[in-house]
Amino acid sequence: MTTETDATAEFLALTDDPRRRREESTTMVEQYYTLAGDLYREGWGSPHQHFPCYSPGQSHEEAAEAQMKDLADRAGLTADSYVLDVCSGVGGPACTVAAHTGARLVGAELVADRVREARDNARARGLDDRVSFRVADAAALPFDDAAFTAAYSIQALCHLADKPRAHREAARVLQPGAVWTGYDWMRAAAAGADGIAEDICRAHALPALATLDELRQHLTAAGFTDVHVSDGRDIGDWAPNWDRLEQLVALLPSREELPPLLRLMTDGARALCAGARSGDFFIGYWHARRAEEHS
Repeated sequence: MTTETDATAEFLALTDDPRRRREESTTMVEQYYTLAGDLYREGWGSPHQHFPCYSPGQSHEEAAEAQMKDLADRAGLTADSYVLDVCSGVGGPACTVAAHTGARLVGAELVADRVREARDNARARGLDDRVSFRVADAAALPFDDAAFTAAYSIQALCHLADKPRAHREAARVLQPGAVWTGYDWMRAAAAGADGIAEDICRAHALPALATLDELRQHLTAAGFTDVHVSDGRDIGDWAPNWDRLEQLVALLPSREELPPLLRLMTDGARALCAGARSGDFFIGYWHARRAEEHS
């Protein structure tokens, strides 16, 4: 019988090896969220488990909800929209979009425990008639061609080893002319960012971080048009995220006193903050459309 200690040791061995992170990314992500689920709930304190951009005076929850409402508005979502949330986590973004627009949403999430939590969150907000979640791999979506009128993903495609395939799958399930948009963790293109990028990937179960140029190439190769990619810092202020992380880390005991998984996550938080302050790490934004079909 595998104990929690054994499972942690297996995960740490996997995530420490860049080759295995690429080749076993699905297993790695499932292990990560199984082991870290309680820490995520405690640390985030919200079903919005992602970094938002802030306006002055906003709390995390306020900033996260405002970010999702802005994304929905940019995508032109309405009550007539049928939207796919790719890598939907515990459902915070999907619920916010549904409440804001009246749209129907489907969340596709790899980790079964997170799907169950997302369903609970939708039910608690009285949105389970418009928001549903299912276990699904973003690289092999279980939906018909041209099923959705829009799709987005929030800071999660970084978990995929084959990011181009995820964009091709998004294109496949979208109707012609539909919007594909979102945010993701990115790295600077300069070779000097290699070290901090590896530290972030090892601590957060990421095969690798893409650059903005790579993101643009992935979208174009998948058949999207009107492709726009940008550094999220052009949209808003992300610094409160790093301030908050540094404050949380400062409350913890010394690194040597922490259990192995929390030590790794603390190292990851420090790497995120250092990378964000230096510009080697940032949150990227994209907005594109599936190509129209011409007879």
